[in-house]
Amino acid sequence: MASESENTTSYFVPHLVDQVFELYRSKAESNSLTKEERGQFFYDLSILLGQELVLRSLHLLDDHNFSFFHAKNNRSVCVVEISKGTEYFRLIPGVSFCKCEFFQCHVLQLPRGILYQDLPSGEPGILEDWSEESRVSYTCQHILALRLHQFLKHTGGKTTEKILKKEDIKELRTDVFRD
Repeated sequence: MASESENTTSYFVPHLVDQVFELYRSKAESNSLTKEERGQFFYDLSILLGQELVLRSLHLLDDHNFSFFHAKNNRSVCVVEISKGTEYFRLIPGVSFCKCEFFQCHVLQLPRGILYQDLPSGEPGILEDWSEESRVSYTCQHILALRLHQFLKHTGGKTTEKILKKEDIKELRTDVFRD
């Protein structure tokens, strides 16, 4: 019975998250979210996704570079790279997939080492620095950080846009899913 309840809950979480974003969209687009509304927005997301995931996503906004790669005449075909130092994650906006270990273990529920052989196999799929409540998730911190970045129109020195040839964008998009 508990499994049925969890399945029902996990089915509705993506829709509820979309509703939270939609609720605040008009104010975010006009840059008129008050401090209180921003706090309520993050609180609402924390209730659905867990405070830990939201906080980690916000830290990515503050600490990582966001590079948007798109073709000259087609901004809708885009790849985003979230990076800090030599660590990077490539994402496609609107696509819920990330190569990070958290996504593989906690969203897809795969044992460690299944997709990436450099990770030791046979170990439990739980990352040591995440809490017990984060064992099952709808998304990872990278995907949520990208969504927050776009939603809040996060700008600054850590955001860049790069125009690439169409074939280079296609290669980057292919690389997102390549094992």
